[in-house]
Amino acid sequence: MTQAKIVVLSSRSLLAEGVAARLRQFLGEAELSLIDARQPDALQDVIAAAPTAVILDAGDEEVSRLAPLGVLLTALPALRIVRLDAQREEIQVVTSQRREIAQARDLIEILDSMV
Repeated sequence: MTQAKIVVLSSRSLLAEGVAARLRQFLGEAELSLIDARQPDALQDVIAAAPTAVILDAGDEEVSRLAPLGVLLTALPALRIVRLDAQREEIQVVTSQRREIAQARDLIEILDSMV
């Protein structure tokens, strides 16, 4: 079985830092890294780590600006991004799918399959 690799991406938000501390207590064999989004190579560091999941604070605008979700999902298509939203007391899990399309009807078929 493959060991989970989790990155907490934070610009030092208390929520993300607290979650990282709690996860270290409960994750067992999973590999947990904390990356400061304000560092110049933060986005490249996340991509190089090739994590299974990235956890971030949804209210941390600096993380959203410095590490766009689209860039992460393009570089790591199997990645799950877990956005922690303390105000709503919920999480949002963002994933990605890649499908080839050659014609407009291919897109229509994909959209129809989502309904």
